[in-house]
Amino acid sequence: MTPLLVSVLGIVAVLGLYLATISGRHTQQPADFVDAGLALPPWVIIFAGAGITLASLNLPDHLLLLSTFGLQYNQVAVGLICVALCAAITQKRVWLAARLTSLRTLGDLLGDYFGSTTLRIYMLFVLFLFSIPFAAMCLSQVGALVSAATVNDVPAGLAIWSIAFVLFLCSVIGGWRGIAYLVAAQSLLVLALMIFFGGFTGFTLDKLAFAANGIGTASGVLPDKIPGVIQFSAGIGKELPAGGLWTTFAGLTFALSLGGIAISPGFSFLGVTSAPRRGLAFSQVWMIAGLAAGALILIGPVLAAEIAASGSLTAFTTRLATLDPMVAVGFTVLLVASGQIAVAFFAGSGASVCTIELTSRYIIPGMDQRSARFATRVTLALVYGAVAAVASYAPLSATIFSSLTLSLSMQLLPAVLGLCWVRWISRSGVLAGLIVGSLCVVFTESFGLVLFERLFVDLPWGRWPLSVHSAGWGLVTNFSACLLVSLFTRSGAERDRRDRLHDAFEESQPARNGSQAAITAKWTLTLLWAFFALGPGAILGNTFFSEPIFAGAVVAPGVPSLLIWQVLFWFVGVVIVWWLAYQGHLSVIDERPRHRIVLVPDVNPLFEPVTTPWIARLLDRVTGR
Repeated sequence: MTPLLVSVLGIVAVLGLYLATISGRHTQQPADFVDAGLALPPWVIIFAGAGITLASLNLPDHLLLLSTFGLQYNQVAVGLICVALCAAITQKRVWLAARLTSLRTLGDLLGDYFGSTTLRIYMLFVLFLFSIPFAAMCLSQVGALVSAATVNDVPAGLAIWSIAFVLFLCSVIGGWRGIAYLVAAQSLLVLALMIFFGGFTGFTLDKLAFAANGIGTASGVLPDKIPGVIQFSAGIGKELPAGGLWTTFAGLTFALSLGGIAISPGFSFLGVTSAPRRGLAFSQVWMIAGLAAGALILIGPVLAAEIAASGSLTAFTTRLATLDPMVAVGFTVLLVASGQIAVAFFAGSGASVCTIELTSRYIIPGMDQRSARFATRVTLALVYGAVAAVASYAPLSATIFSSLTLSLSMQLLPAVLGLCWVRWISRSGVLAGLIVGSLCVVFTESFGLVLFERLFVDLPWGRWPLSVHSAGWGLVTNFSACLLVSLFTRSGAERDRRDRLHDAFEESQPARNGSQAAITAKWTLTLLWAFFALGPGAILGNTFFSEPIFAGAVVAPGVPSLLIWQVLFWFVGVVIVWWLAYQGHLSVIDERPRHRIVLVPDVNPLFEPVTTPWIARLLDRVTGR
């Protein structure tokens, strides 16, 4: 199986290099290497959006957790609708703001809109978490998968550095356009393989484990039921939750953390550098909410049951190899490709955004296009080198730091909502919310707990106390502080700048919310869906279809009641996202803005760009050869 797997991965690598070469030849100006000329075709974001969402969820971990906790963890797949909802609410407005202000990154937009250097620094920190620890965690898993599939014929270290080198070549040759093409192509591959394996396991295996016995979870874990609305436990590491971890509050707050994908620096950069009209809406509705979430909800439990019956991912792959080696290779490629999407996208977007927000603004202000391209290539080399080194020598550290990534990214939601919709959210409110929200995230995750308890004393709670995800704790305190402070500072000195952007929104593409009754109905239905699909109402799904109140007897629907509930609210969720994105015009771009505005940031003498002649001379000598 080793030669076959290496050959297939080699073909995938050649495809990536081909796409990178095509992208490099179509580059018209050196600056296009950094941002693809802000003209990525719609099909890129259509396919890449779904692939990035699946990769950020970490597909191997998702299948393992599903085989461990059963259908209660399948609520996370329903939570992908939250990614689509978050993207529908923010992505179009961020794209419009970028075109109106001639800015290219979410960090620059938030920094200029609120006049805050602190927000820029926070965005760069989140970018760092995605680009190095998160990407390194995914790359280390890819190396472990290849090593296990080849019975260590290809060691994990060799796989990590080889894959990192190939992805670096694709990035340094094709630039941002080449990275986007590669991610879109591998996303299409992942989606196609997921659908294939759903059908393959259904029609080829003699006896489906899911149909015969369900998902074989560990003792004490409910395989086909949610273990309550909330559990008053001290948290992971302090107290073992009864019946499983994934209560309705755990599922809801974890789903909220997934919204951090949609407002992450890299995903926002992908949207800003695209030239879509209906591409955003199609990606959000049919690819993320429809295909990606649907595939996980319907196919995930089937694969998880087979993995649980086999004992591990490696044992399941070996079992597939006994049927056909090519099938086992396909399953390994599915998992490896999802990891490669995360590494290529977050490392590549991190290099481009870092060049725009850090290098060209603070280190070497006023760089020309050739210098910016060179700086991006140097940054790509540094990022990929760091990712491969961390993945090889410090995978545990990468996992600990990456656990903060989505939750800290989601703490930007009040700031992004202020940029997009709520003009009275002030800079002071956003900063106050970020501080308290981020502290809550850190001290309800492994990093903060381990650090504090080793330096000081043991804390009375563990990870995710009361079965509430760290993103939930952070958002509650974040919004509370942000709204409270904004009420007293909403008319501050920077209000004119905020009004200027929102007035430009109304002039270029005003929101089409309809009548007051339509607005109320739209958001009321969205909240009701969240309550019953992910919130406390989801507990009804445990017995709603197996012990219906209206029947007065126990019925046998053939599949667990909870799965039917999840499929039903997945379908309703897709309809709601479609209603908001298309009918509400939240994601449909009618035309490009025809005028420009200038957001003048407050002057901060400590961080105002300062010319550094020695770096500029050194870079000029290198690029001028």
